[in-house]
Amino acid sequence: MLQRKLLVLGLLLSSGAANAQWDSIVGSVTSIGEPTERWVSVRGGNTAYLVDVEEGEVKGTLPLSRFSPAISPHVSAGKIYTYGSYYKRDVYGDLENVVISFDIESASPSGEIPLPVLPAGIGHSGMIGLIDESFLGIWNITPAMSVSLVDIRNDQFVREIATPGCAAVYPLGRGFMMPCGDGTIQYIALGPDGEEASRARSPAFFDVMEDPVYDYAVPSANGWMFVSLEGLVYEATLNGSNVVVSEGWTINPESNGTADLNGVERVNDDNWRISGRQPFTYSAEANLMMTVMHDGGGQEMFEKPGTEVWAFSTITKNRGYRIKMEGDQTVTSVQLTPGDDPLLLLMTSSGLQVHDASTGRKIRDINVSGNLIQNLF
Repeated sequence: MLQRKLLVLGLLLSSGAANAQWDSIVGSVTSIGEPTERWVSVRGGNTAYLVDVEEGEVKGTLPLSRFSPAISPHVSAGKIYTYGSYYKRDVYGDLENVVISFDIESASPSGEIPLPVLPAGIGHSGMIGLIDESFLGIWNITPAMSVSLVDIRNDQFVREIATPGCAAVYPLGRGFMMPCGDGTIQYIALGPDGEEASRARSPAFFDVMEDPVYDYAVPSANGWMFVSLEGLVYEATLNGSNVVVSEGWTINPESNGTADLNGVERVNDDNWRISGRQPFTYSAEANLMMTVMHDGGGQEMFEKPGTEVWAFSTITKNRGYRIKMEGDQTVTSVQLTPGDDPLLLLMTSSGLQVHDASTGRKIRDINVSGNLIQNLF
């Protein structure tokens, strides 16, 4: 029994979470090192794993609530933010909603900010966003849709902005974009204290009943990339105070006798569809887009795991290569690391895979599981 108690005590003291404010056990906090552009967060269960994909190592873990959909890194300030909802009796009782900040160096909780509004503990990285390094935007659905703004300069909730019919928070300048059910992209500009300064909408460019865009988006050089369930790719940007959406291009064009970047003639791939929990990723530096794909089914299969990953040049709009999963392995999420020579990350049914993004060659497997891969930079 004594040996068991000593073992448990040793594990607690070495966990990196021992802190007088946050734990009853006081001890030293171990540094996990300084993140690089090759560090990512992998969300699995109630944990965010901080992974160095260059070295293939898990550097630290962040304890999340079961209702924390994503993190929001603020590396220049040495912090990572998330939000969580906690029942007093774990699964029932009074509900407490908070923004949690973590110290990157030690991967330890460093503060909390109460949230008076119930956030949407669902979805993906678009549920929380760092705006102008001053505010956190958090999407709510109660069931009314709104965005909570938290001033991270003063660590306090400042206001709730009503956003009926529009989802997610995609920061751009001093404001954020949101896809809306009427087929538009909305942009809300903020004042210096987080007050709403103005809002604008793009013309409608999709039909939510025919071919809706994912509420998941990825950053582009000047805005955000959105993709529809049928595989049309759009970029939303700002031109002054106007929201501009580019003409869509398709990842699945009709066969026209032309070849892709490998010299392979296009064939009719109409039966293939984009899918997955994190179905696409984009690198503006490398002009690459990757999509998770599965064969068969209709739009209702949009979250189905994929059996292939397709790579596209966003300059030529041609497919460069296809990665086929081995055996009965599937893939749910894709991510490209920052920089002009990115790594391609695949969250598969057997763990995290690291590939050379320019060729698709697999470099290594990392023994970590989850459903969301986020860059820290």
